[in-house]
Amino acid sequence: MCKSDQLLNDYSKTSSSPPPAMQAGSDLSGSDGSESDDINEAEPSQRHPRKMRQSPSNQMNDSNEDANANAASNLSSSVISGVLHGVVWVVLALNMPYFASHPDVAGRTYQKALYKYDPAISLFDNTIWTYGTDYALAIITAGFAVWILHTSNQSSRDDHKPLARASAWMLVLYAISVGVAAPLHQFYLTVESRNTLVFRLLWTIVPSSVYAAVIPMGIIGNECLRIFQSRPNCSPLLKSIPCLTDTYWKFYGAIGIIACALGHTSFQRPACDIFIAGCTQTLPTFYCMAFLFLFEHPGISKGMRILGFFGFISNAILLPLYPFLVDTLGWSLGATNFTMHSNLCVAWSLQGLILQRIVKALVEETRDGQEQLQTKKVQ
Repeated sequence: MCKSDQLLNDYSKTSSSPPPAMQAGSDLSGSDGSESDDINEAEPSQRHPRKMRQSPSNQMNDSNEDANANAASNLSSSVISGVLHGVVWVVLALNMPYFASHPDVAGRTYQKALYKYDPAISLFDNTIWTYGTDYALAIITAGFAVWILHTSNQSSRDDHKPLARASAWMLVLYAISVGVAAPLHQFYLTVESRNTLVFRLLWTIVPSSVYAAVIPMGIIGNECLRIFQSRPNCSPLLKSIPCLTDTYWKFYGAIGIIACALGHTSFQRPACDIFIAGCTQTLPTFYCMAFLFLFEHPGISKGMRILGFFGFISNAILLPLYPFLVDTLGWSLGATNFTMHSNLCVAWSLQGLILQRIVKALVEETRDGQEQLQTKKVQ
């Protein structure tokens, strides 16, 4: 007999109760059920810890749901903010001429038309000074757009390509605005011809392109911040600039386009339509200017940054300049438009130049990094 069996027999002879292990089992299932009830009332996590533990797949689903909820919340916030700010800036733009010049002068210059032009007060220049410079501006801005895209294509990396596409998109919209305006100034010579549906549809494209330009301009600011804020040498001030969403800028610009199409920004002097549209570019203009003022890159000199800064702000002078030249000084529309288009040429060219230099600096940065990596491999 083994030693354990002998101990069990000796125990049964001296005690009528079962062995300790069996006592424990019988106590758990005793008639009063006191200890059994205590265990049953224990925390579920203590009774079935495996059942309460979430599987990795469930945790992933929960995190995905939270991410989707946050994305939906951010999207709705961007849409609401874009629409609200778009409405605010259209209203401000309609009133800004009265702050930029004398109210009497602004009142004579900015007379509402709703695309119904009055022969007594409607003014629309048909000289080569206007449509000739429009054609020239279209060619120049389109050329800058092609240059930027060509520069971007010299690198296989994609991190700078959204910036290049947004820059080209903005310049193409500039080209559309003046490229469509040119033949309208050249061929629609009478008020009767301008009171047609064809003219309304074509002219709507002109200021609408200016309203739409706020979208890529804002996205340019987004992309510049995305690229440079993540760098270790980024200044604290540059990091402090909030990066807005592309959705925000799309809805911001859409409000101006809608207001233009409905005729709320149409004036007896169609040139005024464009000035009002330009006023809505104030917010994205300062957004880009803040970046140009604060960022640094060895491939872009301080002088070049200043020129780009000037390129974005210099169009602001056109709003008070137009009524001053026409109403106060009595200049002809042809001479006035030539002067203002010359200013546009300088401003848009500087914008295109600084954006091309930023893209070029990023491309060369990538190329230098690849050459250094190849040198290390050879060594």
